[in-house]
Amino acid sequence: MASRLTRLVRDPSPPSGDAPLLILLHGLGSDERDLMGLAPELDPRLRVVTLRAPHPWMQGGYAWFNLEWDDEGIHIDAAQVVASLELLVSEILAVTAELRPRHLFLGGFSQGAVMTLGVTLRRPDIFTGSLLLSGTHVPELFVGADPAVADVPFLIQHGLYDPVLPVAEARTMRDAVTAMGSPVDYREYPMGHEVSYASLRDAKQWLASRAFG
Repeated sequence: MASRLTRLVRDPSPPSGDAPLLILLHGLGSDERDLMGLAPELDPRLRVVTLRAPHPWMQGGYAWFNLEWDDEGIHIDAAQVVASLELLVSEILAVTAELRPRHLFLGGFSQGAVMTLGVTLRRPDIFTGSLLLSGTHVPELFVGADPAVADVPFLIQHGLYDPVLPVAEARTMRDAVTAMGSPVDYREYPMGHEVSYASLRDAKQWLASRAFG
């Protein structure tokens, strides 16, 4: 299965052929270099892969799907979300076939969190855990979700003062994931639309306990 998305890779230390793998998905207007900046703060035994979204964004960087803002809030191109999910599933299967990790985690920030949730709901069988960072609730993602997602633990983090995606969105998303039966570790932080030192520290601990515990 051929790779179709640009990626960056940080290999584990010490080297390990079947090291647990964390795939990270960036937010709107960014690229694969953004979340790779978090890698030095994560457990060095993890292999980290970051992927670039497929659509150039009008204001620079890349997007997983188009969206618009108006007085009523954010409007998402649901058809483009579905198309990107199909592409992303294929890419993740290609990456895992190549790297053959003993555990696979998927995480994303903002738009990347939406994609992470959508992929996990469709292919829960391949994941050890998923991280949703500063995401938003998209009800369409849950249509046709695989009930086996109840076996996948989630870490959901959000800023109390997020001016882009209000914390109420994260709480609604948490409730929807919990309703699927999945174990959810939900945490709020005194931050905006970002990854803080405290949230990254907690994510590091959450990952390590599942990858190496």
